[in-house]
Amino acid sequence: MSIMLDAKKQVLLALKSAIGKEYAPTMADLTSPPDPAMGDIAFPCFVLAKGMGRNPMEIASELAPKISPDGFIKKAEAKGPYINFTFDDTSFGTAILGEIAADGKKFGTSDSGQGKRVLVEFANPNTHKGLHVGHLRNFFLGQAVVDLLRALGHEVIPVSYVNDLGANVAACLWAIQRSKDQRRADEDDIAFLERMYVEAVAASADPVVKQAISAIHHELEDLKGPAVRLWKQTRTWSLKNFKAIQKELGLTIQKTYYESDLIPQTKEIIEDLKKKGIVKMSEGAWIVDLEDEGFGANLLVKSDGTLLYNAKDLALAMRKDDDYHAPRSLFVIDGRQTLAMRQLFATLKRMGFEKEMEHVSYEFVTLKEGSMSSRKGNAIRYEEFRDELIAAAHAESKKRHEDWSQKQLDAAAQSVAFAAIRFAMLKQDPDKKIIFDRAEAMSFEGFSGPYLLYMFARATSVLKKAGKGGKGGKGGKGLRFTHPLEHRLLLALASYPEAVAAAGAELKPSLIAQYLFDLAQTFSSYYEAVPVASSEGEERMARLATVKAVQQVLENGLALLGIKPAMEM
Repeated sequence: MSIMLDAKKQVLLALKSAIGKEYAPTMADLTSPPDPAMGDIAFPCFVLAKGMGRNPMEIASELAPKISPDGFIKKAEAKGPYINFTFDDTSFGTAILGEIAADGKKFGTSDSGQGKRVLVEFANPNTHKGLHVGHLRNFFLGQAVVDLLRALGHEVIPVSYVNDLGANVAACLWAIQRSKDQRRADEDDIAFLERMYVEAVAASADPVVKQAISAIHHELEDLKGPAVRLWKQTRTWSLKNFKAIQKELGLTIQKTYYESDLIPQTKEIIEDLKKKGIVKMSEGAWIVDLEDEGFGANLLVKSDGTLLYNAKDLALAMRKDDDYHAPRSLFVIDGRQTLAMRQLFATLKRMGFEKEMEHVSYEFVTLKEGSMSSRKGNAIRYEEFRDELIAAAHAESKKRHEDWSQKQLDAAAQSVAFAAIRFAMLKQDPDKKIIFDRAEAMSFEGFSGPYLLYMFARATSVLKKAGKGGKGGKGGKGLRFTHPLEHRLLLALASYPEAVAAAGAELKPSLIAQYLFDLAQTFSSYYEAVPVASSEGEERMARLATVKAVQQVLENGLALLGIKPAMEM
């Protein structure tokens, strides 16, 4: 049990004792005062007053004096219609620092999801295109959801679905077949594939070209014809590129499904649904009529006979269920696919597929220069974007540390660049668009990844300079807290498990990002105002233990966002 939870239980017991049998307060009744100076936990007396037919301010004034200091509770005061509780620095602080020291990297985790299996699908790129900046939000959000759920004890199965056989692939192959550069299409030339796709999109306005691309699409679905060999060759380039980037970004994909493997099963499902009357013909195409649910027509097979993504998603759902039997499935897919997700869930329900399915939606990413599109050929490839940020971070690190070796500069640049990208993608709520600002993301000040790395490095530096005592106290005995900022920092540290629980429940890594930023700001104020290395005795032990706890919690929280802190900045 976390110390903060234990503290809240002590508050509830004190309230129950003061109120008597008239009302039993719960955790849901407790809140935080608007001003930290007013206390740590507040109990509003409105519901109690309504039941008793009395003024809430009178009740608060009557109950507060009945609550004596005990355990973690230092005092209880009436503030208008609220009873505000303040925790005792010595007992509460010693306990929370002891908990963090004992739990280490496991601090903030829980077993609340134990026994619950969850399948998370994310990282679903198309082959024959490069991975660009827009893909990163999907990758980072999906991995953060996986890590959050695991931190709460769930058994999480991360899977990827690669679209390797769609109309975009057929279009790319059509352009390659007609390209003068065909013989120059060296292995792993993803840029060449992207150019071919852009050319095909421009040419597909011609009905003759459109029909030729459709013919190639048919060949691919049947795995017969002259385009198949070229498809296999170029598909290999894309898959090799995907796997390298997934490894670089630390994506823990357990299994990858491929669109091309689902064709036979998809056709069988559609034929079965035709017999059951679930799939019907409409204007030459095959659909599921979902008008009654308000989702229109779920188009599965086009009039030219080629399968659409929505059809293959049915087979994918069945395949994943056969493999893992997960009662709950999460689909991390951008908000532009919301209707398609609703159509998928509604169609699966008509098929008798009764599992908990949830669309983890997110908005797209643009740069300050404007929106990106693979069709237009103006999407910025991940590798180019990464290298640009690493170069900028390297230059900044060299300015800050002229005495550093090349190895130190390279390590810091890698750490800063990846923290900048990842944090910028995760700090925003998923339902908000991101306009990626390079300068803002790379800043060592403000709401950014590098700022958090800097605060972690600052805590590390304090402990290093303290020498042997830098390990901090164990949080058990001999700690004395004397500065007001210590109280704020202790309360912030104790709140971390609640932040993890909330982020996991809401599937919002942004809550962890905000928590870490608030903690870092509080620590920055503490660092500036409170001498640590020059303090002595019990006071020194308390301060070193506090700094060590800050370092640990920052490390734990950053790990949930996929960010590895650097020891030097």
